[in-house]
Amino acid sequence: MIVLLKNMEFFDNALKSIYKRFNQFVNFLEKIASIKRIKKIEQFMEKINSSALIISAALIFVIGLIKYSRFSEGWILPLAIFGPIIILFIAYLSNDFHKACSDLIDSNKTTLSNNAILKFGAIISLISSALLFIVGIIVIFNGTLIMVITLFLASLLIFIGAATQFNPSLLNIGITKESTSGEDFIALISFNLKSMVFFEKIISTILIVLGNLYLIASVFSYKTEFFMYGLGFLFAGIAYPIIIYMVFIVLYFFNSLFLGILSLGRRKK
Repeated sequence: MIVLLKNMEFFDNALKSIYKRFNQFVNFLEKIASIKRIKKIEQFMEKINSSALIISAALIFVIGLIKYSRFSEGWILPLAIFGPIIILFIAYLSNDFHKACSDLIDSNKTTLSNNAILKFGAIISLISSALLFIVGIIVIFNGTLIMVITLFLASLLIFIGAATQFNPSLLNIGITKESTSGEDFIALISFNLKSMVFFEKIISTILIVLGNLYLIASVFSYKTEFFMYGLGFLFAGIAYPIIIYMVFIVLYFFNSLFLGILSLGRRKK
């Protein structure tokens, strides 16, 4: 019996040692996706956002004229002339929504009873991000440019998403034992929506840069397909703060209703 207990203690200590190594690995991952690193990415995106907008306006004008000279299609010339003014005006309108999106996060708090599920999701996200990045590097040698860009962008978005899972306070998600299962459910289903609002500047800039790349690629193509893709990504990127703000308002309305019902149940107690 004593020997059995000693053996059990040995295995228990061995398991604790293994868990300790895993915990060190998770701490390493948490440092990789730290708030400081995400802030640097945000600052970098903010720096290139303005220049990307000006460049896109110039590209629409110049490439629009080139396309018009090649195809002589009537709709291209007005687009080349008025397109830059339109996108800059939309950018002006959407600029106020950067602050509005930030205010949405600050004014809509949700709670979780435990951060175990977020920690699990963060680890899976970082591993997935690394795998997608590696696949993207492999695809460079035998794949298409679109596939490579898609893989790298997916890797980046999953990576920054892991940062909010490690640091839920960024999304105004509080960890408290007083949170009910219903409140946990609402916090989890609204997590991705909050993330899309929180990272709206980064997502907007990525879409604008993608639009510019497609516009430049259209110069070397005799089809208007790349030109139209470029315009689509460009307008989506510029209008993204407005779009995600409206989507959040509509979808989070139902979350607020459920939270209101749950709060009534608490008052009755």
